[in-house]
Amino acid sequence: MDWVKLEEQVRPLNKGQRLIIRDDIFNFAELQGLLEFASPKKLKPIILDTGLFSLDELTVLSEFRFALYTGDLARPDFLQLAAMTELLKKKNCPVYFFLEDGSQAEALDSKLTSGLKTVFVSSRHKNWEANQLSRLAGETSAGGAVLVYYHHGQPEDSLAEWPKKNCWLHLSNRFFDETSQSVVLELLGKIRERKGHLIFHLDMPASFDYINSLNEGGAHLVFNFSPIETRTRLSKLESLWRKKRLPEQAFFLYQEFMA
Repeated sequence: MDWVKLEEQVRPLNKGQRLIIRDDIFNFAELQGLLEFASPKKLKPIILDTGLFSLDELTVLSEFRFALYTGDLARPDFLQLAAMTELLKKKNCPVYFFLEDGSQAEALDSKLTSGLKTVFVSSRHKNWEANQLSRLAGETSAGGAVLVYYHHGQPEDSLAEWPKKNCWLHLSNRFFDETSQSVVLELLGKIRERKGHLIFHLDMPASFDYINSLNEGGAHLVFNFSPIETRTRLSKLESLWRKKRLPEQAFFLYQEFMA
């Protein structure tokens, strides 16, 4: 093990910066060393969990505060997951959970979600019915967690049925054009009535009037397309949103990415 190389990975980072670590790249001792180097620099380590480490090993690692990103593929045993989240919660290590396979979604109840910061679901590889999302929203809300749903497709009317307070819905204009404006604005209004949030990913260029209608309607805008002509109304709006940061529980690792 080259401790110098491990330290070199941490040295360029400044206080408060995130250090994202896959647990299958390092062995246990190396991962422990990275967390130890990150601690005095007050970095924000994030471990991407593939299920390699046991509860005992996570107990040792939890002496150094980190955030754990895991899911039902890495931790299919929900009894083990419950024990893990209980431990990490006591150590102030937040756990973010991606319900990717979804076959055990019914087992994710308020007791289990009480140990989680966020539950992520996505329609990229699996279709989710409104009643499934509604049940998950209720359980996560009761457990004190947040439900975040990435919708890959058209803005359907049923999307307004499930969000509860502090739920987050991600949409991208990669899947529809400006002719859906009225549907999106109506959806946005219904979600905000329930104190939920809509994050709109601008992955394709769109007119200022369209984008501004979303802005004024209360959507959170993520600009991913470029270039934008400088000194225009659109560039000023983009600059405004570039300075804003979403809370970490509202997105999976990267604000710009549609999980």
